[in-house]
Amino acid sequence: MPHIEMEDGVEVFVRDVGEGDPIVFLHGWPLNHRMFEYQFNHLLDDGFRCIGIDLRGYGKSDKPYGDYSYDQFADDVKGVLEALDIERTTLAGFSMGGGTATHYMSRHDEAYVDKLALLAAASPVITEKPDFPEGLTESEVNPLIEGARTDRAKMNADFSELLFHTDQSEEMLHWIWHLGMEAAGQATVASAETWRDADLRPDLDDITVPTRVYHGVHDEITPIEITGEVLAEGIENAELVRFQNSGHGVTADETERLNEELADFAGQ
Repeated sequence: MPHIEMEDGVEVFVRDVGEGDPIVFLHGWPLNHRMFEYQFNHLLDDGFRCIGIDLRGYGKSDKPYGDYSYDQFADDVKGVLEALDIERTTLAGFSMGGGTATHYMSRHDEAYVDKLALLAAASPVITEKPDFPEGLTESEVNPLIEGARTDRAKMNADFSELLFHTDQSEEMLHWIWHLGMEAAGQATVASAETWRDADLRPDLDDITVPTRVYHGVHDEITPIEITGEVLAEGIENAELVRFQNSGHGVTADETERLNEELADFAGQ
């Protein structure tokens, strides 16, 4: 079932391949499930079942004009897991997908999920709040949103270059750009406003499953000091795994190590 219909009629694209213990991947902004290509390749060979979801507005999913809140994304994840009827899942969320994952765990009582993997997660808070002055300022984030409104092609090119700490080929950067351009413009803007403004700290108290927080120490988009370390401290059963040679794009900066860490964790 490459597409699964949600309660509001929106069809969400799902790639479901392999057998064995399932790992469900939630992509980051403004990409889609294909960003995990090099995780799928390794984990399928290791005997896992890999399930990639294109969040609404992205990739091959429907792109309605409307709600791109964490509530909506979490409800869509619930709809997919319910339709697939799988148990003991490892839920792996990257960046905005990490925010979706932590919110899902609270909003839907950890349904179907046995383990949680957070990859450079945009959670629980990105921008500063009265009681969280460590966050980024809105003036640091807003140029991405304004760029998505006025010149999304250039914004995606600039964003692609921000992702990585290690050198990546021009072809890799162009591929990342292409994934971003597959998203709907309104979804790109609206969901960026979601992760900019969200405060998911209350959700952390509801997460009880074993959790791994994988985060690059050179991350400039979701700095480890305001996201990864906060997640590890706020989730009772969490462990922070630092990637010393990674920026935000840990999936490509340290692909082999990340794949080994995910296989070890999901296979426990």
